[in-house]
Amino acid sequence: MEKQFVKDLRVGDKVKTVFGVVKKSLANYSPSSSKAPGQFLKLLLADCTGRIEARVWDGAKDIDRLFDIGDVVTVEGSVSEYNGLQINIKNIKKYNGSVDLALFQQCTLKDRDKMAKILNELIESIKNTYLKKLLLLIFSDKDIYRSYINCPAAQRIHHAYIGGLLEHSLEVAEICEYIATLYEDILNRDLLITGALLHDIGKIREYDFSSISFEMTDIGKLVGHLVLGKEIIDEKICEITDFPKELQMEIGHMIISHHGEREWGSPEVPKTMEAFSLYHSDFLSAKLNQFSSLINEHKDTESNWTNWDKFLERSAFLSKYSDINPKENESA
Repeated sequence: MEKQFVKDLRVGDKVKTVFGVVKKSLANYSPSSSKAPGQFLKLLLADCTGRIEARVWDGAKDIDRLFDIGDVVTVEGSVSEYNGLQINIKNIKKYNGSVDLALFQQCTLKDRDKMAKILNELIESIKNTYLKKLLLLIFSDKDIYRSYINCPAAQRIHHAYIGGLLEHSLEVAEICEYIATLYEDILNRDLLITGALLHDIGKIREYDFSSISFEMTDIGKLVGHLVLGKEIIDEKICEITDFPKELQMEIGHMIISHHGEREWGSPEVPKTMEAFSLYHSDFLSAKLNQFSSLINEHKDTESNWTNWDKFLERSAFLSKYSDINPKENESA
């Protein structure tokens, strides 16, 4: 069976290929003149090129029992459009052959070796002795380092691909670097960059990124990455002689407050300028990545607008304007 990739699917295409199951749930559909009330199966399927919604309309309850989230399935059906592309599935079953994870996990499009070099350069730029020791100690741990450069930053919403955590953390650090130049007289640049690099480090224990769907680990579900990140940092600080208690307190505050609001998962709101800057830098990186993904998903459409995005809570305008050099334009 030849692999069909999500990025190549178009309305009307016949589908007979394999995908990973990222999400599934039974949902009720309203009765119509032709159908009695019943349930259908909602699926989010994935491969290394993207994700696509899918639906099973007949025998949904029985089919739901045949496979789990994280499984690879063989799918037959056709592509339609309803709030974006989706596959109407005629046949689906669990695939029991050997699986190459690389075919089913999305990966950052950026060069991880180059990003790792930037990470090392940022660490070397830290002048505070204790913060530099902390970063060197954390990233010289081979298990932590390997996980950090491979881990996704999320399951679905932003930077949800292999290498996403590294990419996101460097974006946050770059935004923080600029903020530090604007407020260099009041902001602690070294503390801010350290927080940027470490704010999501708990995700290396929160996600199982050897799974197709980046499932959350038990400890991730029970504790969450804010607390797990603070634990990792505190564990390493214990190995550094005379690490200042107040500095440890401020780093810890940045980690647990970086979601910004209690209703967004932070046990406390940012109460230092560094923590406040980190929160907004993190938010901006995440939202721009979501916006970028939404636009790229619709770049081949003739419409001026994307479909509604439930996470961004809006549709995005697809500008057709291209910046033309005025001199070239005059000579045309």
